[in-house]
Amino acid sequence: MTESPSGVPLNRRAILAGGAALPVALGLAATPAHAGTDAARPRAVVVEPRRCRQVVRGFGGMTHAAWIGELTPSQCDTVFDNSGTDDLGFTVLRIPVPEDRANWFVDLATAQAAFAKGALVFASPWDPPEELVELFERVDEAPAGSQYEAETAALVNAHIATDTPGHQGEGYAHFEAAADASVEFTGVFIGSTGTKNLAFRYSAPSDVHVDVHVGGVLVAENALFPSTAGAWAWKSVQAAMTPGQWAVKVSATGEGGPDLDYLMAAPYTPPAEARRLRHDAYGAYAEHLNDFVLHMRDNGVELYGISVQNEPDYAHDWTWWTTAEMNRFLRDFAGRIDCRVIAPESFQYVKSVSDPILDDPAAFANVDILGAHLYGTAVEDFPYPRFEDEGAGKELWMTEVYHPNSSSSANLWPEALKVAEHVHHAMADAGFQAYVWWYLRRYYGPLQEDGTISKRGRMLAHFAKFVRPGHVRVEAQKEPQAGVLTSAYTGDDGSLTVVAVNTTTAAASQSFVVKGRRVRSVQSWLTDATRDLEQQPRITGRGDGFTASLPPESVTTFVIAA
Repeated sequence: MTESPSGVPLNRRAILAGGAALPVALGLAATPAHAGTDAARPRAVVVEPRRCRQVVRGFGGMTHAAWIGELTPSQCDTVFDNSGTDDLGFTVLRIPVPEDRANWFVDLATAQAAFAKGALVFASPWDPPEELVELFERVDEAPAGSQYEAETAALVNAHIATDTPGHQGEGYAHFEAAADASVEFTGVFIGSTGTKNLAFRYSAPSDVHVDVHVGGVLVAENALFPSTAGAWAWKSVQAAMTPGQWAVKVSATGEGGPDLDYLMAAPYTPPAEARRLRHDAYGAYAEHLNDFVLHMRDNGVELYGISVQNEPDYAHDWTWWTTAEMNRFLRDFAGRIDCRVIAPESFQYVKSVSDPILDDPAAFANVDILGAHLYGTAVEDFPYPRFEDEGAGKELWMTEVYHPNSSSSANLWPEALKVAEHVHHAMADAGFQAYVWWYLRRYYGPLQEDGTISKRGRMLAHFAKFVRPGHVRVEAQKEPQAGVLTSAYTGDDGSLTVVAVNTTTAAASQSFVVKGRRVRSVQSWLTDATRDLEQQPRITGRGDGFTASLPPESVTTFVIAA
């Protein structure tokens, strides 16, 4: 973006429409695959450099000095350099937007160091300035949290029905018997210890009482689900829960049960503690965000983007936004911000949070990057076909996650391999253009507390060091054989990068074919239980491809020269 002294406001829309700063649209022109290629090589990964998918912006993480201390200069080098196997090669940094302007310098040194090394820097706020916030009761809001459809529940003397209109998904669970019938939501993800709110979307022609069990323990006996007169309503139950995956069962006790559409699980927030931006303060909040953009610019850091709100749908400890409030701000005020705007940053890539933005053309026009978090998001929910269809000219970023947990050491193997799996699905299935970890330095993060690179960090480095900003993901088989995951990327110089993740406990022989190219030699780097980004012997290509052995529980990055 063109730089300007902070005293001279720029027209953000005019600048972003001016050329090179425009986000690159997804779904670039593709050439059809030749019939019979897969049949000729049933186990080969066929890489098609001319069938382009998303442009990659980079991989990175978050710094939040006020909460965990700032990175040292040496740690910044380890994170953002790309000179060997002792660094991560990250190209994206996320920083907070403190509500108090006196703290705007807290993360500046790290941002300056990252920006000087070519990283993209973006910012997310947790709260507006205190004077712009009010407390309110969230009694009329649809519950927030992780969503679990009844279609995936375990049913006993119940079935999936579709007769009552207004349900989500493919249907809802309908009890068939007055007793000995149940609907059990399995795999309910809980990320922290405390009281959780379990909210059921239901419909009932008359009052009905049921029991609710969590993990086999009765938490609500004879709970009343009032009559809804044919409409859909909410019933919430609170339960003390700890991190993990839980089963939540609704059981009939002699009256049958309500029709259950889905369950929402989230930390419980007492109504009086909820915070929101005052409705008369939207203009002041836009000015606050823009002032932060100018502050960073005046101090040598041109932000690539700024978010409206971190996790507006999971704001038990920060500021809530309804979809209507988010749309109003985007539509009427976001255009005042001289930077790319990121929204909505749903904590779980909940499409019902972002769909309303797409429904409002004026609001969507002021969004440059659709941001999302992937906490507890099922892989089958990674794709967003509607955004693929309607998001031309917009970017799609995964702006925060840690995976698979925050309780284990980042060096625990093979658990760390799950990070490479997660990145693969985020890039190949969701089509994200950026993948951003939570804390850069943490016992469960890419850097250990002593600044050394962890096994989880190596997983991220297998992508970050070789798939550089501006590279384009191209068509390739995502899972050529059971437990082997592959994705491919091409650079401006014509080189190709393939990242292969072998999640199985056996070595796998994998062949690769590059359509329309002659493969002469291939370099590769490997991480497994005992090796960390270890360069392997050069592979000699044969015609248009090569074959490699993927060790058990490993990730290998292959680089094919132009």
